Order: sequence, then structure tokens, then C-alpha cells
Amino acid sequence: MSFTSFLEGTRWTDVYAAAACSFLTGTAMFTAEFTLALRLQTDGHGGIAVASMIICAILPLVVLAPLTGRMADRFDSRILLLGAGAFQAAAISAMPFTDAVPALLVLAFATSSANALIRPTISALVPNMTTEDDLPRAVAMIQTGLLIGMAAGPASAGFVIAHHGSGTALIAAACGAGLAALLACDIRTRRGGVRATEPEHRESRRQPWTLRADRLLLVMVIGTGAAVAALAAINVLEVFLVRETYGASESTYGLINACWTCGMAAGAWVAAAVFRRVTDAGTVAWILMGCLGLTGAVVMAMGAPLPTVALLVPLYLLGGVLNATENSSMQISVARRVPERYRGRASARINGLVNGASLIGLAIGGVLETAVDVRTAFIAAGLATIAVVSACVPMLRRGVRTEKARVTEPEPELASV
Repeated sequence: MSFTSFLEGTRWTDVYAAAACSFLTGTAMFTAEFTLALRLQTDGHGGIAVASMIICAILPLVVLAPLTGRMADRFDSRILLLGAGAFQAAAISAMPFTDAVPALLVLAFATSSANALIRPTISALVPNMTTEDDLPRAVAMIQTGLLIGMAAGPASAGFVIAHHGSGTALIAAACGAGLAALLACDIRTRRGGVRATEPEHRESRRQPWTLRADRLLLVMVIGTGAAVAALAAINVLEVFLVRETYGASESTYGLINACWTCGMAAGAWVAAAVFRRVTDAGTVAWILMGCLGLTGAVVMAMGAPLPTVALLVPLYLLGGVLNATENSSMQISVARRVPERYRGRASARINGLVNGASLIGLAIGGVLETAVDVRTAFIAAGLATIAVVSACVPMLRRGVRTEKARVTEPEPELASV
């Protein structure tokens, strides 16, 4: 693994700036998505239009992953963050000036495309800002910034739309994206371009990194994809569970839904404390699998006949903590295992696969809602997650054994010249 060393240690000012960029771009993205969904519904467009917009907001993270990952590794990170932020701001700024649904879908796709480049660029840059010991804390800080942005976007959009209209909300989102682009210029740490941190002659001795060749990381991605698909399915179903099964109000649903994000914010720092002490790659992978299995159990518990809707609150909080730990374990594994030169591609590819699983889960959730009872659907989603994790356990054991054999294998001596 490759970590950049600094005389002053971790560049915390860069970590803070990257966390602020994550917060601003997350707020801009989710403000625009929420505003467009509300605007389409208010204008009388049906569920197909809203679903199409949501798909356009997720699809770039999947289909553009090979391109954005390569760009994150090949080009200067500061230029990429500045350009992507400016492009995102321009796309959001154009939204108030059109009412055509196809145009709005194209702009939503463009906005998400910028986000698809920003995410792997920041993910690949963070390990270069920190020492190995400080990496878990830095990952938690970046993840917290993004989570707060995801929560703040819809909340602020609802307030602004109610008082000033959707156009003002979109302009505010565009300003946030533009500010993130400017803030990126303050990040001193840079990678890509002519600033490759690993000399070419050292890289040429190694085989190019591929996810398929890293068995340990591949199993982690498979398990995470299954859990994400299950969570995406229950995202479709949870409103029916809370509103129809328990007869709760809209405000109660909003509060319960927010508990998951609150759990993730707390879980990011719990994971930082754990992974600062856990450096063994196999142990990190086992922690991920344990969290995935517990996530399946939590989803099943949500579908159980609880005596009161209030019992969903601790389940959502626990689910959020587990979700954040899973995210942290994946990001830290990429930072520790993937060569620096391939880190952007690895981050983009893994995010693309996980978001692809999310799209599949959304489709499955829609089918389950029409085919079976909501509680039964929750239990089925939880069982499916546990089944996939159980299937991954033998593969993970083999991967851990291979990893231990690789670590204990003596380095070949280079012939003297």
C-alpha cells in the first residue's frame, strides 16, 4: 500500500476542505433531486417521470464508472474537482429555465455525472492526505460530511420551496456546487497528472490491479452489493410499512427515516475507532461480513409484527451504524490494498457495482410491493441478505488464506547488476 508522508503528519486542513466539498456537493445533488421530484409531482406528472428522474440520478454512477475512475487516476485532482463542480453548478442552474421533462432528465443525468467524477477523485485523494494511523478518522470525516449533505439537501429544499419556490432552491443548490468547486482549489494535496506518487519503473514491475485478482476485496464487494440491493428494496417499501401498516403520520415517517442517517453519522466515528486498531485485511473483511449479516437481521426485525411503530427507531439507528461501518470498511480496504496509481479506478468501479445493485434493488422493491405483503417483503429482503453473506463465507475463508500466504511469502531477491 502507498501512503504519502508529510513532515507535519496528516494534512488536516485538506481533510476538512475535502469533507466540506463532500458536504456541499452532497447537499447540491440531493437538493436538486428532491426539488425535481417535487416539481414533477406538483406539475401533474406521474410516477414514471419521478422514477425516471431517480434512475437518471443513479445511472451515471454505474455506467460512467470506468471513465470517471480512469480520469481520477490520470488527471490532476484539483482540475477535476474544479471542473466537475463548475459543471454541476451549470447543470443545476439550467433547471429552473425549462419545464420539459426530457430536458430535466438530461440535466439530472448531467448533475449526477459530475458527482460520479467527484466521488472517486476525493476517495482516491484522501489516503494521500493522511498517515496510515489517521486514515480511519479522515474517512469518517469525509463520510460524515457527505451524510450531513444528504440529510440537509431535502430538508433545506423543502423549507426553501415552501417559502420561495423551486427555482430559488435550485439556484441555492447551484451556488453550493460552485462553492465546492472553489473550495477544492484550497486542497494542497494533489494526485494524478504529472504528480504520480509512484515512479513508473516501480509500477512496471507489477501486474495492473484488477478487482477480479483481489479475491478478498471481490468477496467484500459481492456481499456489500447484496446488502445494498436489499436496502434499496426496503427504501421502496418503508413508506408503506410506516404509513399503512402502522398508520403513522407523515412527520413520524420523516423522523423514523432520519434515524438511519443519524445512525450512519454516529457509526462512521465508531468505525474510525475500530479500524484505527484493526489493520489486518482479513479481520476488516470479517467485520464487514458480520455487519452485513446483522443488517439482514435488522431488516427482518423491521418486518416483524412490532407492538408499536416507535420500536422502528432503534432498529433504524442500528441499521445506520452497521451501514456506516460497512462503508468505512470498504473505503479503508481500498485505500490499504489498492496501489495508489489505480485507486481512483478501484473506487469508481466498486461504487458502480454497488450502485448497480441499488438499481436492481429498487426494481425488486417495486415488484415485491405489488406481489406480497409489506412485512413479508421485509423478511424476504433480510433473508436474502443473510443467504448471500452465508454463501460468501467460504469464499472469504479462501481469500483470507490466500492473503496470509501472500503476506508470509518471502520477497524474491533482485539480481544484482
